[in-house]
Amino acid sequence: MLKLKRITVFLIVLLAVIFLLPKDLLAQSNDVTGVNDLANAGVNLGQTDLKQVIANIINIILGFLGTLAVLLFLYAGWLWMTANGEAAKLEKAKKIMVDTAIGLAITLAAYAIASFILKALFDGTFGGGGGADGGGGYHGGIGIGNGVIESHYPMRNAEDIPRNTNIYITFKEAIKSEDLLFDCSYGTCAKANNLILKNNTTDQIFDNNSLQAILSEDHKVLALNPFGSDPGSYLGAANQNTSYNFSLSNEIRKDSGESAFGLNGYDWNFTVSEEIDLTPPTVVSVIPVADTINPRNTIVQVNFSESINPLLASGLAPAFTNINVKQAATILAGTYRIANQYRTVEFVTDDLCGTNSCGGNVYCLPASASLASTVTTNIKDMADNSLAADYVWAFNTNNTIDLVPPKISSMEDNNAVPTNSPINIIFDKSLMTASINSDNITFVESPNNPINYWLSVASGRQIKISHDRLKSYTSYKPTLTSDIKDVYQNCFQPCVCQDPTGRSCVCEGDPSPDCVLGSRCESD
Repeated sequence: MLKLKRITVFLIVLLAVIFLLPKDLLAQSNDVTGVNDLANAGVNLGQTDLKQVIANIINIILGFLGTLAVLLFLYAGWLWMTANGEAAKLEKAKKIMVDTAIGLAITLAAYAIASFILKALFDGTFGGGGGADGGGGYHGGIGIGNGVIESHYPMRNAEDIPRNTNIYITFKEAIKSEDLLFDCSYGTCAKANNLILKNNTTDQIFDNNSLQAILSEDHKVLALNPFGSDPGSYLGAANQNTSYNFSLSNEIRKDSGESAFGLNGYDWNFTVSEEIDLTPPTVVSVIPVADTINPRNTIVQVNFSESINPLLASGLAPAFTNINVKQAATILAGTYRIANQYRTVEFVTDDLCGTNSCGGNVYCLPASASLASTVTTNIKDMADNSLAADYVWAFNTNNTIDLVPPKISSMEDNNAVPTNSPINIIFDKSLMTASINSDNITFVESPNNPINYWLSVASGRQIKISHDRLKSYTSYKPTLTSDIKDVYQNCFQPCVCQDPTGRSCVCEGDPSPDCVLGSRCESD
């Protein structure tokens, strides 16, 4: 009988190892605190996702059983030590130890099996590292952030999109127009099979003859009007929300002739509400602030209440006049760029006036000047609503140049984060949002597996790295380069801090014990 029990214990431990091994191989986590482990997860039910809640409940039960096993071992040991040669007490101690060992082995196997099932079940349900909509992970491949797409509207898994929305896609490289457009009876339409809009509820494919398409001159921005031939129609329904999927096929090529999306293409989901948007966009903040005196190398930044049409909000001045900066009656020459998920427009002049600490060019406004800027009613939102009235403000410059580089005030530490939460990085100065792009900020699953991610800036200083749902027990790597700039065009000088409290990093001087790569940490 004792031999049978030993064999049983061996088989249970072997089963536990079999189930534990895949988990340990998949983990590869930098989480030195062990918060991803069931045994150390803690409760914290209000701030974790469903998988972690279930894991925490199992953690409590298995933790109790493990504690009970230790107490039984101690009791059996006490019986053995106090038996004084009595056969009955020795036999009882041995029996308790053997039974407790079996129970402990079963507990270990239960932990391993529960961990294995939870990972398999939830990674299957949420597509592993898939979309936060829970409906299909990467869908048709990597296309935003780590792919050829910089941004698009509506965003991945966006909700409450108005029924009269347009669709915009911004590419990092020029795309062949013949792969996106074809001539239809009233102009240019989206090319069938390469650009597909589908109602997820009914599986109905949208008629491309009604999907009006415009491609920017540089072949990097595609605008799609779902009802170009029937302006009175809208997406969705008046009495329910409707989920849509938009896909780009693997037949789409760059101007260079290379495939834009590889074998998988790219697609994403968004949800249209019951509402029609008739509310005009507004200007919510500007830099420089009205009636202030500013360094010459300040950029002009306009932040809107909602995403706006990128084709109407970017261009080269003085030919571009939808937004303008004037000295007296003269429009200043320079470049207008749209960024921050189509919510921010920035103007940089053509007047080269110096270099920043990374050796990059710095461009300046006129010195000691009184300037006026206007955002005109030619600006429209994604539902074609125009700005209600021109937005005008005035500001002044002095003859100084701000060359103080921005630095990180706080960032996510090395502990585990929720699988669907953005990664937040806060700087000490307002940022040039055009520099917050996927060329300057990368985000991958370690070692270098690409995932979909997209970038935005909140409150001027906070970078948010949004992403598809991350995998559990997996390490991820965000990287920031020196091409990130503040509103004075000063570059961020990256460094790697080991201090998990989020102290600031400045890349200068000798390294301290807390930092690597020749950087030093400073307190906030």
